[in-house]
Amino acid sequence: MSEPDNDSQTGQSRRTILKSAGGVATVALAGCLGGDDDGDSGGGNGGENGSENGSENGGENGSENGTSNGSNVLSLSIPEAANFDPVRIKGDGSQIVSDHVFSELFTLPQGGLEPTAQLVTDYSVSDDGLTYTFTLRDDVTFDNGDQLTAQDFVYSWERLAASDNSQEGETILEGGFQIAHETTTETVDGEEQEVYQPGSLAVEAVDEGTLEVTLESPFYDALFWFAYGSLSPVPEGVVGDIEGYDGEMDYAEFSSQNPVGTGPYEIDSVETGTEVVVSAVDGYHGEAPGPDQISMQVVENTDAIFRRAMNRNVDVFQVPNSRFDPSKVSINETRELSQKVGTYGPLENDETANYMTWDEAYTAYFIFDCSRVEKPIRQALNYAVNQENFVEQGFRGVGEPAYHQAPPTVYPGGKEAYDQHAEENFPYGYREAQVGQAQTVMEEAGYGENSRASITLSLYNDRNPDAYSRIAELIRAKAESIYIDLEIERAPFNTIIDEAVSGNLDMYTLGNGLEYPSPQDMLKFGRPYEGNLVRWREDPSDASEQAANAWETVQNNLEPTDAAQQARSEAYIQMEEAIWQDAIYLTNYHPRGRQWWYDDVDVPVQTSGFHDRLFDGVSFE
Repeated sequence: MSEPDNDSQTGQSRRTILKSAGGVATVALAGCLGGDDDGDSGGGNGGENGSENGSENGGENGSENGTSNGSNVLSLSIPEAANFDPVRIKGDGSQIVSDHVFSELFTLPQGGLEPTAQLVTDYSVSDDGLTYTFTLRDDVTFDNGDQLTAQDFVYSWERLAASDNSQEGETILEGGFQIAHETTTETVDGEEQEVYQPGSLAVEAVDEGTLEVTLESPFYDALFWFAYGSLSPVPEGVVGDIEGYDGEMDYAEFSSQNPVGTGPYEIDSVETGTEVVVSAVDGYHGEAPGPDQISMQVVENTDAIFRRAMNRNVDVFQVPNSRFDPSKVSINETRELSQKVGTYGPLENDETANYMTWDEAYTAYFIFDCSRVEKPIRQALNYAVNQENFVEQGFRGVGEPAYHQAPPTVYPGGKEAYDQHAEENFPYGYREAQVGQAQTVMEEAGYGENSRASITLSLYNDRNPDAYSRIAELIRAKAESIYIDLEIERAPFNTIIDEAVSGNLDMYTLGNGLEYPSPQDMLKFGRPYEGNLVRWREDPSDASEQAANAWETVQNNLEPTDAAQQARSEAYIQMEEAIWQDAIYLTNYHPRGRQWWYDDVDVPVQTSGFHDRLFDGVSFE
């Protein structure tokens, strides 16, 4: 599916939807340049905080070259940031902080999509494909000065599997990438369930510098998962939330004020709801980051962020979709992975900015709770809309209409196969609305002008609110004509997730960014399983059985062979068609990431949507 990994019971996967996705998650970088800031007219706490802290930290203290007290300082506007524990599900702001503080065994470099060593010097895989042996670098220290050892990974991954604070245990306990472990049977809410047996994870510190990990079964993309953020190491015993450890600090201090990692930055200070400041780690084992300090200001209002950019109080920024004008884009270069680089202007301040855009491995969609919204209503809404209108009217033409859950970059056969399958098989109207068919479906289900259906659509109010408001109005207008009264409500991302997990929402906006380039990472949520937010399992059908069987085929073909890959590809398409049949989603669009920056800084070109949102590569001109 494509739900967020927000609760250990949802079976979701870490950052997924939390990855920045062009128009889905807005992040603006503010450089420390002088000038007035009129951001406080943006309204709300976000606008006020953005103005106050932006002026004080960025305007008064910064020089016109982006330096403060002799240091290169970058100011970054982020959404709410509250918990930085690697094993927790995070909103965008918290994830951006975590990406700078923590690092993993492997990483995806800016120059490509193949996992490369980050905390290791060498690794080997056993002949049966099960056991991975890693030789750790001996020059890596945590930002508290402790040297990284294999035992830190044993502790960190046991926390991931067993801690009550972990919301991402399924990352290593379920699915294709699964570390071998034992389970016990426990009664939960009156039902017997298999749960992880603490201490049984097949992770061993052979010695201080050698880590051995045994998987439950061979997995074709294991290295991508060893680059997964929730597997970031923390110092052994830093908190006492698993058996055998009392903890060196309280969990609240570790998770919200003093996370300890091996990344390029450490936290200087946290003022919850206002600002997080990180500084480059002295003696960092990797390449020294460009900014010496990053001031991450919590600013929710996109107009306030944009005004700061127009006042040249920022160096790197986003242009809200409501202000984006495609005619101002001039592309000078197209790179190997579809990145486009050029200029954008003139801006409202008459300046011309540098501009880049790239494919995001992301799908945005509206999700139905099948236990609350019956199938004819779900199908009718799918018939009534045209996804092209979502892109053009909601996102100013930046992105592609979505018809599958797997984005074109990972769809079996690539974009050409994606488009062909959708054009030939999408049942609800490919690049067109079919209002008459929608009315027929509703009438056959007993609905009409005198017996209308009623549902509520819940939208983000902290992620592209203007774009989603326009899209919601499109849906509401169509719904009105097909006997559906659609009420629209708005809430922050975290509130929507909490309510979705509790089963309190009919239809809501969501999205999923892939952690590694495979349809499996998206479609794992499109199967009827316990905890699935669509609750498809509670509305069994031929299609849900087809999806379940196809998923089983995927799980039985995880080895790295051509035959297994072919079996997986066929199963992915079967799952896509099953999802269409029962209309458990209303797909929206596949976004493109975008970034603007002034000439005062040099910003590396983003490779793809698989990278962490790190700004360590920004340099000052």
